[in-house]
Amino acid sequence: MRLLILAALLLAGPAIAQTPVRATPPDGFKFMTQAEIDASVSKPDPGRVYGATFANDHETYFVEFVKRLDHGNPPEQHPHWIDQITILAGEGVLTYGGTLANGETAASGEVRGGTLNGASTKKLGPGDFVLIPAGLPHKFDAAPGKTLTYVVYKARS
Repeated sequence: MRLLILAALLLAGPAIAQTPVRATPPDGFKFMTQAEIDASVSKPDPGRVYGATFANDHETYFVEFVKRLDHGNPPEQHPHWIDQITILAGEGVLTYGGTLANGETAASGEVRGGTLNGASTKKLGPGDFVLIPAGLPHKFDAAPGKTLTYVVYKARS
């Protein structure tokens, strides 16, 4: 009897370990035209200098299209998400690394705002790819007078 209980517990372990975070249903087929994406990202929310739309939002990954309409965006640092970004159009600058000081920490653990000290910069243009590992402070800005459009694939680390 003890052997049967032990076997049942061993078999249940992997199933319990894979319990979903939010129990999000599987993604289905979705198609968005370039015009639909551009229309949804070209109108920033009040108080923001960027527009964004989610292609999907899953518990362990999501895809977001973003259009930066200006520069001067706040830095961010997320301890549990890896960003894989492809620049689709426009010109911009990525500021990354160093230390993030005086930011505000959200309930999710993500830090936003403050200043980046000791950071590096890279100019960005169409076709460029950026991988931001979890925990790396960063911010994206459009070049002055320009826009910067990109797609972000976020994966939970």
